[in-house]
Amino acid sequence: MIESDKVVEASRIICSSNWMLGFTGAGVSAESGISTFRDLDGLWNRYPEGASGGIMGILRRHPETAHELFSGMLNSIRNATPNPGHHALSELERMGYLKSIITQNGDNLHQDAGSSKVLELHGNAFRFRCLECTRKKHFSRDGLFYLVDDILSKMDHFSIEWIIPRLPSCKCGEPMRPDVVGFGEPVHNLEKASEATSRCDLMLIMGTSGVVYPAAMFPVLAKRNGAKLIEINPKESALTSKCDLFLPGKTGEILPMIVENIKEMNR
Repeated sequence: MIESDKVVEASRIICSSNWMLGFTGAGVSAESGISTFRDLDGLWNRYPEGASGGIMGILRRHPETAHELFSGMLNSIRNATPNPGHHALSELERMGYLKSIITQNGDNLHQDAGSSKVLELHGNAFRFRCLECTRKKHFSRDGLFYLVDDILSKMDHFSIEWIIPRLPSCKCGEPMRPDVVGFGEPVHNLEKASEATSRCDLMLIMGTSGVVYPAAMFPVLAKRNGAKLIEINPKESALTSKCDLFLPGKTGEILPMIVENIKEMNR
């Protein structure tokens, strides 16, 4: 049950902030139907001996699962659309309260909802990066699905050697790879996210377990710099004890209520 008094309190804190920063994790996308890595039926539990190395770790241990894994991830993204939480964040940006979003999600749903200031730590599934010159190319939803569907229709086994020649080519002639961050790879936008964190006086934390680093360090740094922390999550996370206010529940239900409260306060 949503606690209305906490919704009002969160709305007041947001109204009094000067520079609010959003911080989102997989739980926000889960409300759009994209399963998280650590769901009960997620990859972490289904393939524990390989999941510590991410998707590539699983494929190294279980190459026979490649078609199932890629098809499942593709269909999950294919059927996903921004939920009310995504749209509420976009509206908070248009209203001038939300200055930027740091996200661990690479599904482009924040941008699809209209958010324009998104710092993606783990890349974007709709973008490819050249292995040689690092030039990037963004694909449309239909373009990405056509590309991956075509590769999957021809896949009878998985290996890096088999898949690289079938990936898109860069203008320089070299192959491109999905611009997503694998386990052990450096995150994207670290400097920009650090700068945004140092500027914020309020961080809105949503849908994250708070255990994946270096992403989870940003709320800690914000708190250390004197910012207030508000968390919206169905259950407590590793960050909850550091927060000034915790609202149990889904972002897609609570954030629209916060937006409406702020509108009422401004009338």
